[in-house]
Amino acid sequence: MILGAHLPTAKGFEAALRQAQELKCSCLQIFSKSPRQWQAPPLDAAKAAAFRSAWQESKLAPLVAHDSYLINLAAPDDIIREKSIAAMIDEVERAETLGCDYLVTHCGAHLAKDCDEGSLFNDSSRSFPPGVEAGLDRLAASVRTVLERTPEARVRIALENTAGQGTCLGGPFEHLARVLQEVPSERLAVCFDTCHAFATGHDVSTEAGLEATIANLDHTVGLNNLKVIHLNDSKGELGRHLDRHEHIGQGLIGQEGMRRIVNHPKLSHLPFILETPDLETMLEKNLDAVRALRQMQ
Repeated sequence: MILGAHLPTAKGFEAALRQAQELKCSCLQIFSKSPRQWQAPPLDAAKAAAFRSAWQESKLAPLVAHDSYLINLAAPDDIIREKSIAAMIDEVERAETLGCDYLVTHCGAHLAKDCDEGSLFNDSSRSFPPGVEAGLDRLAASVRTVLERTPEARVRIALENTAGQGTCLGGPFEHLARVLQEVPSERLAVCFDTCHAFATGHDVSTEAGLEATIANLDHTVGLNNLKVIHLNDSKGELGRHLDRHEHIGQGLIGQEGMRRIVNHPKLSHLPFILETPDLETMLEKNLDAVRALRQMQ
């Protein structure tokens, strides 16, 4: 099983790698800088090279980075969007320097105050409400710009499904599919978060719900584009758009739901990365819980 977790890098990137090895992980997710700041000092070239070498020697894979929470590539404000594009380009370059395989990003928020998320746009050529349409257009354009300005990078940007809270894009898989369609590039992929899917209304806690969710994923984004899974249980109820992760098997997806997810033949070959709470005290228990569930075919 390809299993890992998002680990802190406060003590350095190599410290995160050592922790991953101590926890017997086979993959790893990190931040390359503080996720709550726009800017950060450039990576130390020697330290980055040392980490990249240590990572390659470790034989762990994949290495995943997660971008800043401040980035909003769908922002209607031109200044914020340009600032987000610049920050995303920096994230790509940092991830590339570290040797990352994927850079996970949220889809941003369209911020339209008058948008009725439950309605359909009257123009039959479009599928989403006006605010969503405009946000997805900006998101796709921003992603295209990031790719064009980092032509030598090999790291793939993985669009993550969200809990769909407020005006955040990425709740419906169709949002991700729209960007993939408008920006056809081998450097784009998809990250599937189980908690976010449940919060959006995909009932992955049941066998029928999981099958329907996987079929929806395949129909919209294509399972061939799915490269990373964020494995998290959910504190929030189904369809309530609450982005609150819970310990494996202790949330509303539950132990049986988690068991079916990690053993599903269309998902089991993918890297599962935990973003569960209380990393310092509970991460090892969560990893062990997943490993136990994997044995329960």
